[in-house]
Amino acid sequence: RAPAVELGGGAEGPPGGAGGAPKEQDAGRAFRAGHFAALVVGATGVVFGDIGTSPLYTFSGIFVDVLKTNDPTPEDVRDAFAMIFWALTFVVGFKYVCIVMSVSHHGEGGTFAMTSKILESSEQDGKPVGKTMRAAVTFLGMLGLALLAGDGCITPPVSVLGALNGIPLAISADAQVAIAVVVLLFVFLVQRRGSDFIGRIAGPVMIVWFAAIAALGIYNLFQHPGAAKLVAHGLNPSCLVSFWTQGRYRGADAWRSLAGVVLSVTGAEALYADLGHFGRGPISAAWFGLVYPCLVVQYMGQAASLCVNGRGVNNPFFQAVPREMLWPMTILAVFAAVIASQAMISGLFSLLAQAQAFKLVPRILVLHTNPDQQGQVYIPEANWALCIACLAMTIGFKSSDSLAGAYGITVTSTFLISSILLWTVMRRVWGWRMLPALLLTVPIAVVDAALWSANVLKIVDSGWVPVVISVCLCFLMHTYQWGRGREESVMARQLEAETSELQRQGAPVALATVATLPGLQAALDHSLLARTGKAAVFLTPYEWRVPRTLGALASLLGSLPQTIVLLSVSFEAVPFISDEHRAAFTALSSGVYSVVLYFGYAEPLVAGTRAVHKALARLAREHCDEHPGLRSLTTLDGENEASPMASREAGASAAELGAGGRGAAASGTTDLQGSTFVVSKVHYACFPDAKHGWWNRVRVAVYRFLVTNARSSIRFLGLEGEETVEISVVRFV
Repeated sequence: RAPAVELGGGAEGPPGGAGGAPKEQDAGRAFRAGHFAALVVGATGVVFGDIGTSPLYTFSGIFVDVLKTNDPTPEDVRDAFAMIFWALTFVVGFKYVCIVMSVSHHGEGGTFAMTSKILESSEQDGKPVGKTMRAAVTFLGMLGLALLAGDGCITPPVSVLGALNGIPLAISADAQVAIAVVVLLFVFLVQRRGSDFIGRIAGPVMIVWFAAIAALGIYNLFQHPGAAKLVAHGLNPSCLVSFWTQGRYRGADAWRSLAGVVLSVTGAEALYADLGHFGRGPISAAWFGLVYPCLVVQYMGQAASLCVNGRGVNNPFFQAVPREMLWPMTILAVFAAVIASQAMISGLFSLLAQAQAFKLVPRILVLHTNPDQQGQVYIPEANWALCIACLAMTIGFKSSDSLAGAYGITVTSTFLISSILLWTVMRRVWGWRMLPALLLTVPIAVVDAALWSANVLKIVDSGWVPVVISVCLCFLMHTYQWGRGREESVMARQLEAETSELQRQGAPVALATVATLPGLQAALDHSLLARTGKAAVFLTPYEWRVPRTLGALASLLGSLPQTIVLLSVSFEAVPFISDEHRAAFTALSSGVYSVVLYFGYAEPLVAGTRAVHKALARLAREHCDEHPGLRSLTTLDGENEASPMASREAGASAAELGAGGRGAAASGTTDLQGSTFVVSKVHYACFPDAKHGWWNRVRVAVYRFLVTNARSSIRFLGLEGEETVEISVVRFV
């Protein structure tokens, strides 16, 4: 479907001839440069907050939490800096920024982007993915989202509580928790403004933060020139070998220290998930132009300070801050920590929007906060669920040290999943040969596996918390996918049976069980069922399928409306759809019409916009001369219509649908008193005549719970303020 978006300009040149072209080209270049710069600033604030605040706790994570020492030697500090430097360079810079971010799906990033590329390229190349591989790739994408969500419950509390540790006042732990709760509530309250708005505010703050920590690093390097010379040797890869083979913490201790080193790269997984918010170019420019050099200088200066005062490792960042700058840096650190949560939150929104496209999560409201960037989304349900989880973590663990044990396992698991999917992309999408793909992915996988294996030990401490959260979310998504598959298989069997029956007998099927448009036409053409003067709009998820509500209404009332509109709604990959491309209309026999309404991703269908009503009213005006039964739809947009009741009881509305009886249909008149939307509410149950184990019964119950508590069709399409009937039907799966 061609994008129905009108672009400025055309084939003709600008007024005034060719003389205006250079000015327009210069203006266009200036606009593009300004837009790119704005995206770079936004990416700095939204994407790199988590990585940018890691100097607050990385060295203490390595020595205090993992290696259990409060007095590291200068050589230990130098080697730890070498581990941090090469982790930043290899994991973030090489793997994610240079390699992984080159894999996008319609500009989106994250594990689902890789999954989509693998599945789509296989179909385009004529090499269909096997059932097992399709299930495995989809499961990896699903697991990646679940792990990111588990990590998202830890990152905001750790960042905020870690920043509050620098307050140069003696305040109780309960007071710190209370402050953290207020800060986190503020973070989630502003999410509805969108990442573009947040980036405009957070970008300058984070630029100041990175400049400040770089200046602090330079200050410490000049303050301790001897230690600075020692730390500079950490840029040499030989220090990695020394740390693992000759240092005080060689061998197993060096391997365990990776659980602390990973704190320096947490946020890399969210960096890729945020690709759709800002794009690869701005994120890469922000990383190599600002974030990476500032972090390296800060870690060098912090390491030089620790070489001189190793006992400051309990609070390594603030012990390196000059006394007169302690309050300003503490305030700036708190602001940076607040922003640090943004990368995880916005990345989670993006992945959830992709998961809904994959039909792995129930219906949720996805609001596009910036029409120019499809990936900038806000999901209210996810925002407040994550807020509750973060507040629970903050109140339950009370300090960043307690939460440090829970940090890292989900991050490194996401690293591993992205490496596996990257290998598959190289082989199936990019068409790489085995040897080049191995040469690139094996080093990446080895580093990821080392980081992951070191963090597995945290499970026995508090690492089980995000793991349990991730497992539960993965189970819910897998169950929802399983339930959708069972539903679709039931529908496919109904379609096949009905088609065979029509072809074999040439007679209509029962109206109460009709499932397809040909079956409905045949049933109505041969039916003596009374038709009332009312018009009804039946919502259906597929334009070819007749909803169960139609047959249920016919069985319940013994009649049907004279005008039946089967409506389905489709969202396109463009921000807006023009009115002339809004609807696809098909007139069938017996007063049945099939309508498909198309909306762009930036067009919210909330009650205030009345978008569905306006589109149907406009369509009815275009076709009512040829099809008089559509006249009652012309008032749906509120024109020439008295204020209707906001809602009615389902029984009363259904009774009105059946009013008029056979006489109205016989007279051929049409009642123009309005139309009724008919929406289904499905209840799921196991087939009564089949044998089901307890596990299948549990999954059906969970699937029923997920669908029941999803955003209803009435709210999703903005039908709250109209005459709407909700009919309950039972579907066996």
